[in-house]
Amino acid sequence: MRIATFDFGTTAIKFVVLDEKANILYNNKLDIDTIIKDDFIEQSPNQWLETFKNLIESYKDKNQLTHLICSGQMQDLIFIGKNNTPLYNAILYNDQRGDNYLDKIDKEIEEKTTIHMNGSIPLSKMYWVKENEPKVLENTKNILFSPKDFITLYLTNIAVADTTTLSTTGMMDIYKKEYIDTIEVNKEILPKILNCGDIVNTIDKNIALELGLNPKLKIFAGSGDAGATTLASGIVKDNELNINLGTSGWIANISKSPNKEAFNLCAINEGYYINVIPVLNASSVHKWVTNLIFKDKDNKYDLMDNLLDTNLNYDTDLITLPYLVGERYPVADNKIKGCYFGLNPNTSLVDLAISALEGVAYSLKQGIVELGVTPKTISLIGGGALTLSWNQIFANIFEVPITVYSDSEYLPSISLTSSVLIHEGFINSYEEFIRELLSNQDKKVYLPQEDRVDKYRDKFTKFKKLYPSLKVINE
Repeated sequence: MRIATFDFGTTAIKFVVLDEKANILYNNKLDIDTIIKDDFIEQSPNQWLETFKNLIESYKDKNQLTHLICSGQMQDLIFIGKNNTPLYNAILYNDQRGDNYLDKIDKEIEEKTTIHMNGSIPLSKMYWVKENEPKVLENTKNILFSPKDFITLYLTNIAVADTTTLSTTGMMDIYKKEYIDTIEVNKEILPKILNCGDIVNTIDKNIALELGLNPKLKIFAGSGDAGATTLASGIVKDNELNINLGTSGWIANISKSPNKEAFNLCAINEGYYINVIPVLNASSVHKWVTNLIFKDKDNKYDLMDNLLDTNLNYDTDLITLPYLVGERYPVADNKIKGCYFGLNPNTSLVDLAISALEGVAYSLKQGIVELGVTPKTISLIGGGALTLSWNQIFANIFEVPITVYSDSEYLPSISLTSSVLIHEGFINSYEEFIRELLSNQDKKVYLPQEDRVDKYRDKFTKFKKLYPSLKVINE
């Protein structure tokens, strides 16, 4: 058995091949571009496809692949015309052009979806498309919400979406797992609703021939990235939380029911919900401040790590609002801007770097307060977890142990294989798979530094006052 997994992130597509024991046989990743035009944030579906093809081509034993399953960014809007051709750039999850249309959405929809509507929700952005690009809708054969589903359409000629991804659209009843009746979208162009472990079909024979793939390759529905990441984090009980530090990020709890204070998603493990506090600004803040300080350096990320590690116990009075692209939760405001507060003649580059990372941690801690959960443990996953000093900052600010697994960047891809292995009868449950997977992973636990906790508490109090004070400037 050779299982191909693809993770369609915001900045790169990751390709991992595993066997029936979830051993990694091959991995590769290639970068993709984001198109930013004023406040609009888009990507090219054609670039997704070309990058996918290049990754497939990079694996010499591609004809031996037996199963393919993907995860990917959610909450996108992708318009597909005849011959599965994109009609418009994909409107990304962090694009908030729907903000001016929220008053058009029936409040009853929020009750069925449990979504607190904002300008990034695909339903709200549909109103923008109707008003500004009506011909796109007129020629649309299918609407998709994730790059993984665009690739699935290419591989099978079938438009599908998984319940985790659809939970973010504002178009699916999260309780009944069906499209709601009140939306002004033709249901015939919406994708078929599937669970992560459902098989869509075997690969189209012509596509298999074109790519040199096994014509019996089974294509699974896969999951939105929040589903795969939460599963990989190992949280299966209340008060066990996970933080994901991708380009954007979130903090998540698992429960048997939606949480009215959270953004709720259907979990990969059917019958469970992921209660999520999502933020638009996570590792993107690390990237920004790194480019700010070491802009012209080839090894800028190594230099940033060294700067942070050599100043691990450095105290800064500087406070950062990390809202580079607005924010969606718990501060829902697409117009708010980021800022540094507390600059003085002695402010250094170290202050700028550490304060920026603290700002992300404070933003996520504010989310925990909204979630109403008192964490006992927190696992941290995603590219941001590779910055070791950041992990210690999280432990100090959250005041609980932070568990970070080695090679966590690929854990979501590994976790996806559990759906395939359950379907093929190799394992019995997701919990069984994840517990065994994580028990064999190297990990490090970061404990709060008690002598620093009080200072962080004081700064968090000030942090919470900044947004209300600055909001009036943008009104």
